[in-house]
Amino acid sequence: MKASIIFTILLALGTFVFSSSASAHGSTKALHGGVVKIEHEMVFELVRENAATTLYLRDHGKPYPTNKVTGNITVLANGEKSDTTFKHAGDNKMVANISIPDGAKVLVKIKDQGHHSVTVRYTF
Repeated sequence: MKASIIFTILLALGTFVFSSSASAHGSTKALHGGVVKIEHEMVFELVRENAATTLYLRDHGKPYPTNKVTGNITVLANGEKSDTTFKHAGDNKMVANISIPDGAKVLVKIKDQGHHSVTVRYTF
């Protein structure tokens, strides 16, 4: 009796520890070399480039079309604040003409038609 209870407990613990985790939002892995955040059941990947910043949107692992999405980005760095808007750049991609230095705090605000806006915070 005691052995079967111990076996059952160990089996349950083993299943819990070794089970793979699944994400209902799709993969949170960066597909474009950026930083990934999840907000309001969507995946936001922000990619820093030399003279621009790119934002990729995914919903449940699939690219989310940005043709009806508007957004802006605010960069707080070195005691200064810079703002600009994102522009649709095809499929699930948006681009803003702003660079993000190391140590910056970034706020990305996105609004889709018919939905409330979503704010995503990043720190670099």
